[in-house]
Amino acid sequence: MWRGMSCRLHLHSLRGAIIRFALLLSAFLCITQAGYAVDVSFDKDVLPIMQAKCFRCHNQQRAEGSLRLDLKASVLQGGDSGPALIASNAEDSLILHRIQASDASIRMPLDAARLSAQEIKTLRSWIDLGAPGLRDVDQTDHWAFIKISRPALPNVQNPDWARNAIDRFVLSMAEREGVMPAPAASRRTLIRRLTFDLLGVPPSMEEVSAFESADGSNAYEQLVERLLSDPRFGERWGRHWLDLARYADSSGYEADRPRKIWHYRDWVIDALNQDQPVSEFVIEQFGGDLLPQATDESRVATGFHCNAMLDPGVRHEAVLDRVNVTGSVFLGLTLGCAQCHDHKTDPVTQKEYYQLYAFFNGASAYPLDLSSEELKEQRQKLNDQITEINQQITAIDQQIKDELNRLVEQQVQDLSGVAEGVVKLLQIPADQRGEPEIAQLEAFFQGQNEDRKQLVSQQGDLQKSMPEADTSLVFAQDNRATHLFVRGDHRQPGEKVVTAGPAFLPLLEWDSQTHERPTRLDLGRWIVSDENPLFARVTVNRIWMRLMGNAIVESENDFGVQTARPSHFALLDYLASTLQEEDSFKQLIREIVLSATYQQSSHYQYLQADKEGLFLSQRRLRLEVETLRDNALSVAGLLERQIGGPSVFPAQPDGILDFRATPATWVESTGANRYRRGMYTYIWRLTPHPMMTLFDGPEMTTACTRRNRSNIAVQSLALLNDPVFVESAQALARRIVESAPTPQQRIEALFHFTLNRQPKEQEVSVIEGLLRHQTELFSKDTALAQLAIGKYPVTTENLITHPEHAAWVAVCRTMMNLDEFIMRE
Repeated sequence: MWRGMSCRLHLHSLRGAIIRFALLLSAFLCITQAGYAVDVSFDKDVLPIMQAKCFRCHNQQRAEGSLRLDLKASVLQGGDSGPALIASNAEDSLILHRIQASDASIRMPLDAARLSAQEIKTLRSWIDLGAPGLRDVDQTDHWAFIKISRPALPNVQNPDWARNAIDRFVLSMAEREGVMPAPAASRRTLIRRLTFDLLGVPPSMEEVSAFESADGSNAYEQLVERLLSDPRFGERWGRHWLDLARYADSSGYEADRPRKIWHYRDWVIDALNQDQPVSEFVIEQFGGDLLPQATDESRVATGFHCNAMLDPGVRHEAVLDRVNVTGSVFLGLTLGCAQCHDHKTDPVTQKEYYQLYAFFNGASAYPLDLSSEELKEQRQKLNDQITEINQQITAIDQQIKDELNRLVEQQVQDLSGVAEGVVKLLQIPADQRGEPEIAQLEAFFQGQNEDRKQLVSQQGDLQKSMPEADTSLVFAQDNRATHLFVRGDHRQPGEKVVTAGPAFLPLLEWDSQTHERPTRLDLGRWIVSDENPLFARVTVNRIWMRLMGNAIVESENDFGVQTARPSHFALLDYLASTLQEEDSFKQLIREIVLSATYQQSSHYQYLQADKEGLFLSQRRLRLEVETLRDNALSVAGLLERQIGGPSVFPAQPDGILDFRATPATWVESTGANRYRRGMYTYIWRLTPHPMMTLFDGPEMTTACTRRNRSNIAVQSLALLNDPVFVESAQALARRIVESAPTPQQRIEALFHFTLNRQPKEQEVSVIEGLLRHQTELFSKDTALAQLAIGKYPVTTENLITHPEHAAWVAVCRTMMNLDEFIMRE
């Protein structure tokens, strides 16, 4: 009995286990058939497939079969053949049937390679998951494409902290996230931060001391106004703009020929210093030559688009670059993705891309003569002399030709003293001599004429003494027909297109009474129009990034559909509406730097609560390469204050130009030009100054909307050994030695000049130890000490020994390598 019961219980348990296993297996198989759906991401796995295989024919502009696959409602509603998919039911979804069809006439995609087994599996899995991730709104409803409106100021719990509207927007989000504001930075930190940000050079110790001791609540506001009115502001913010303009002094490509365009750089500096309205600043760079009252200055402004790399053999590449740079700099769009086909994600068609191309295809760069009247008169005088000599040479040539004709018409008997080759030519019967023979005879007799040789020599001397014209590359209209490039290939011109803007943005209007189609001038006006939602947003985002370290929209050059709505959207639109209303770069910068948000401490302990810089923190940033150099020259007292003018050639290592495809020169500048600001350094695109490359300067092949910041060991070696930093250390050492009589006072001067602060007790001890050690080393090698001092010996005798002076040079080189020296707090 018990045995039978036990057997029955055993069989019952076994049957239950089998049933449970079967259920688990069934569930496992369901998951397997779904393609491990839990691992499928729409953005990572599905969207790339649809971009490559589906969106070309089923998008906003081109909905084949009345079907769009870029919008959730359209996918579920379907087109002429019904719903494209049934969420959570891949087996019955039309899209799966079509991509797996054996009949090629209905299999999708029609004009591309069929999907792979893995791609089909991914789509099946995604559909069985419920097809998550499809956009619920139209592309044209994307946050960046809607018109800018000024948001209302938000309520905050701590209104006393806010200094202006910017702080209200930032604080409201911070309070929601539970992040508290960091305390304000010290006055020393603020003046250094502000001076580096607005001028790109350090403040003097006198300026720091004056600000720290200033009474009154408006001391900071007065500092801001002083710096905004300083002409060095135009240099600092002009350098930011030149990154966008891909400014360089050569044409790029393998030839990389020199070209004159520094007047455009100076125009940018002047425009920013004068606070030219932002709208005019942009419009002139697009169509300054087309203004009704165009001036040389407005024509120079078009140098923005003349900065493109240029090889006459591939002119279309420069035009393509102008379109793409317009997209990234002014619209925050990756227009280049529509060069070969319709944009995969943004509502830009290939035809619209080439309609923008037509604006720039109808223009060419040429050198505009900007020579002074004195230079023009000098050149004209020399040209007149050259013309007069040419006339005399022409008269002699005619006499020679007449004499030669006489010789040709008669049989010359006496040819003694005449070159054998010429004799043979003269002996040819007159009716058998051709143009080559006659030309050789003329050349021979011209070379024998002493008067002619003297005139040719005078002509050569005049040409050598001719001063070069002062020119700058500018745009001029030379209308060309434009065709769409089939698959982006310029060798396959397709449909003819005319100038127009993208259809998804507000209409690009123009005066049809004066022009059949819109011009570059109209394009510039459309870009800065209040109806255009992109320019102001893109611009203020970039300015915020320059001042705060992080951008509100992280992808600063791409505001397209794939870019998520920024967390600070209200702040972004507040800043954008401010730019539209004020039409001023300076006013926008003023409002940002006056905010409590900008004035916060960047101490690491406050960054822990806001590691991404989204709410309430300042970023510590390494100075850009030009500012690193200017900082060193400035504290050494070497920095030349001249603004504008031709590019200069500071010291650089030998051999940089040796392996170029075409020859180039680098004759080191002397005198004050050797110590000009970094932004005036001559830029060979093919072989830039090595410091530019080492410290993440822009490549200048296309627009640089954000510089990277690398951190590698060789950078420290460059700060120690680059000629500019060595000379700066030598000059700083002399400055310190001559400014104070005792070692203690000199150490204080060292910290005043380099870091604008008093040294700490421990720092004094370290510097004293380093001085003793270096003095001992240099005492053993006076030649080495003299080499260390260089061309900056002290001017007062018996002030300091050579070994002691050389030790100070070593200390200065060390200070210029400190993190605190090369960082902006």
